[in-house]
Amino acid sequence: MRNLIVTAVVVAAVGYGFFNSMAHMRGSEPKDNIVAYSTADKAMQGAKAKGHSTLQRFHQLMDARTPGTYTVKFPLTQNGATEHIWMQLVAFSDGHFVGLLADKPVNGNQYKMGDRMTVAEADVEDWMIRNGGEVYGGYTVRQALADMPKEQAAKYGITFKD
Repeated sequence: MRNLIVTAVVVAAVGYGFFNSMAHMRGSEPKDNIVAYSTADKAMQGAKAKGHSTLQRFHQLMDARTPGTYTVKFPLTQNGATEHIWMQLVAFSDGHFVGLLADKPVNGNQYKMGDRMTVAEADVEDWMIRNGGEVYGGYTVRQALADMPKEQAAKYGITFKD
């Protein structure tokens, strides 16, 4: 398979995070709990665009101290391949999110789960605040769940809020 976008929909908290989502993988098959998308998939590209375009709402929820775990998704490149991965936030300053990688990167070993990263707001593709089964944002996750069989998606028990 060439130039896949891969989305994992692993909701249970693992280490620092709960989603390993949207990874580009060259020449390899998707791993467990990962849904593969073509880089040209219009629905997933639309979900990423909506995630980025609604960052103002994310800031409003952060300013209101909405309870939950705060994460952002961004592209991470290593070994010539880009994956789109979640980072659990610890701070926001001067247009940059600071946080810890929420999942183990799949395209190399330069980075590992828990590594501290700084990501420019301009590079954020999606955002999410998760409090139990309630999730604000998470537009790429919404799309991945919509693409699953209904009975499989229902197992995750997520209620999306705006």
